[in-house]
Amino acid sequence: MTASDREGFNILVVCTGNVCRSPQAAQLLQAEAEQAGEPWRSTVRITSAGTRALVGSPMDEPAAALSSKFGAAATEHTARQLDTAMIEDADLVLCMAREHRSAVVRAVPRASRRTFLLTEFVDLLEGLGEPLDRQSESLQPGGAPAELADQLRRGVERVAAQRGMIPPRDPETVDVVDPYQRSPKIYRESAEQVRAAIAGIHRSLHALTRGVTG
Repeated sequence: MTASDREGFNILVVCTGNVCRSPQAAQLLQAEAEQAGEPWRSTVRITSAGTRALVGSPMDEPAAALSSKFGAAATEHTARQLDTAMIEDADLVLCMAREHRSAVVRAVPRASRRTFLLTEFVDLLEGLGEPLDRQSESLQPGGAPAELADQLRRGVERVAAQRGMIPPRDPETVDVVDPYQRSPKIYRESAEQVRAAIAGIHRSLHALTRGVTG
């Protein structure tokens, strides 16, 4: 089944162990989709995996606590190893660091145009500043999931076309900090990076797909 055959829009979030950053980002993305209501709730499917996953492990407790504090629902999580099927099934792959994007693209080279760093994606998306489809009517609550999914896929294509059009971030801030087994301060710093990026992504996608200019 190709992306165009599906009604849904699949987002895959990738980090190293799949116990801190990627499940946290997935949970916060899910919380934003739930808050937005329909058609977001029934359209967007969010999963996560790790390039060197601690397979079978639960989410790291400090990361889970911060996820809940920032508004995500407490959900059970079991770490998964990234594989090619997950990448091929994704309409959008969001990576926590450059090493993760490299791993995804090495595994599935054709996924390069829909694979982004989390920070890169939000910067490019916020730079669009106009509706994804000026000819379509704005999506209202209760709109068609297939229509939203198609607009989101077109949005990813447009974001990919923006690469090289805006100045890159400083290398020291482009990756989301890996907090695993580090200090509470680092856990907080990492979670704040994730939360800010997720909020920016959802704000821009919601505006763009509803036909609202930035």
